Amino acid sequence: MIKGILFSVTAGVVIAMQSVFSARLSEKVGFFGSNFFIHGTGFLLASFLLLLFGRGELSIESIKGLNPIYATSGFIGVLIIFSIAQGVSALGASRGIVIIVITQIIFALIINVLGLFGETPLHLTPAKITGLFLMLFGVLIYQLSK
Repeated sequence: MIKGILFSVTAGVVIAMQSVFSARLSEKVGFFGSNFFIHGTGFLLASFLLLLFGRGELSIESIKGLNPIYATSGFIGVLIIFSIAQGVSALGASRGIVIIVITQIIFALIINVLGLFGETPLHLTPAKITGLFLMLFGVLIYQLSK
C-alpha cells in the first residue's frame, strides 16, 4: 500500500509539472510540435527502459491477446497533451489542473462503479459518497476563495 501511495504522489507531482511544461512547449512550437517532442522523448525513454528492465513483456503473443481498444492509448495520450496544454494555457496551472483532477475523479468513479474496461466493480457506500462530496466541495471552495 505504501508503494502505491508513493507512486500515486509521484504521478501527481509529475503530471502537474508535465502539464505546465506541455503548455509552455505548445506556446513555443505549436500543438503538433509539442506532441511530437513529448511523445518522441517518451518513446526514447520507454524504449531504453524496456531494453534495460524488460523481461519479455512485449512480444507478438502478448500483443495478439490485447483488447484492440487498449491499443488506442497512444491516441488518447495525444488528446491528453492537447487538452492539458490548452486548459493550462487558458486557465493557469492551478485552476486547469484542479478541473482535470475533479474530472478524473468523477470519471474514474464511473469506470469503477460500472466495472468498465475490466475494472472490478466498486460498491459505493455512504461513507465513500460523503468523502467524494467533501473532496469536490473542498476543491470548489479552494477555487472560489480569493
